[in-house]
Amino acid sequence: MKTTSLSLPLAALFCLAIGPATLAQTAPNSVLFTPNVDLSSGAQNGFVGTVGGIFLTTYSYYPQVNWLGYYDQNGDGLANSHVVTLWDNSTQTIVASATVPAGTAAPLVNGYRWTPLPSTLTLNYGSYYVIGAHTDGVDNWGDLISTTSPDNGNSGQITWSDQYVQLGSGWEFTRAGRYDSEGNYPGEPPNQSGSDAIYPVANLGFDIAVVPEPSSLCVLCLGGGLWGLLRKRER
Repeated sequence: MKTTSLSLPLAALFCLAIGPATLAQTAPNSVLFTPNVDLSSGAQNGFVGTVGGIFLTTYSYYPQVNWLGYYDQNGDGLANSHVVTLWDNSTQTIVASATVPAGTAAPLVNGYRWTPLPSTLTLNYGSYYVIGAHTDGVDNWGDLISTTSPDNGNSGQITWSDQYVQLGSGWEFTRAGRYDSEGNYPGEPPNQSGSDAIYPVANLGFDIAVVPEPSSLCVLCLGGGLWGLLRKRER
């Protein structure tokens, strides 16, 4: 019987065509966006409702998400807990949701308090998603930030991550701020503001490296010291 097989170069091209997710993985410490401005020193928004933005995922591969975050203006903890939600815009259904707790229990990284998802979520490539957070008029947040065209990912007040969004000139229209009144949740916020913009109250990321805050480190050190003292006494 005659058998045929793909050459190695052709097989590699075939894999590239059918399996982008198997070839490109989301890098640790990736976040949807990083503000290029000090949000705490600018205008603070006290809108009560659901606030965030819409974005188009990259066409390069399937982005991964396992953390959701809420902005902490002064880094001193949140007065209240806040639900952060991610919607699939094509179906307008919730694909992930988590509550960022009040106080300083949630780790603070790059100005955001983060809470992990129960499991890693893989987004579709080249698809629209909407991220939003419940706002309460107490834990206020930096107002709408945007970039300028042509945008390569960081030409303005935001650095967008190419791990999540489709960058390059011509794709600016795929990102905008979104908001809605409090009573319409769990519906996706439909009202839109700006171009290549976002209300920076909510964020998302993958495998964020969490470093204990100084107060937590003190507790750990105290606990370790007491444990060592007890061990010494036992001996």
